[in-house]
Amino acid sequence: MVAVSMRGAKKLQDELESFALSLPEAWFDTPWDESRVTKVRKQIFAFYGNQDAPSIGVRLIESLDEAMNLPGASAMSYGMGEDGWTNIPIPGLDDGTTDMLHRFIEESFRSIAPKSLVEQLDDELAD
Repeated sequence: MVAVSMRGAKKLQDELESFALSLPEAWFDTPWDESRVTKVRKQIFAFYGNQDAPSIGVRLIESLDEAMNLPGASAMSYGMGEDGWTNIPIPGLDDGTTDMLHRFIEESFRSIAPKSLVEQLDDELAD
């Protein structure tokens, strides 16, 4: 595997945002200056670093240990890490980590979204 370059990390971060937006009722927001997030209804389920420091922040329970073993991964600040919120820098990850990052986004969505939207996602995935 080859490590993702900074240019590749920016491209991957954009792709991860697109993936998150494909989930039921997901939408993009910039609640704090240039901070980029994806929400389901009114709740954030993914944070994104700026273009100078591409990263993803997600809430993980089942995959927390796996994520924390990635280079540079850390618990998010402001006490959010206590609830499983994890920040994962994208530069330097193996270029084959896209599927894993998709799983992390989906897991975060499932932990935040109302049960009806989780069921809708399950139905869409079953088709």
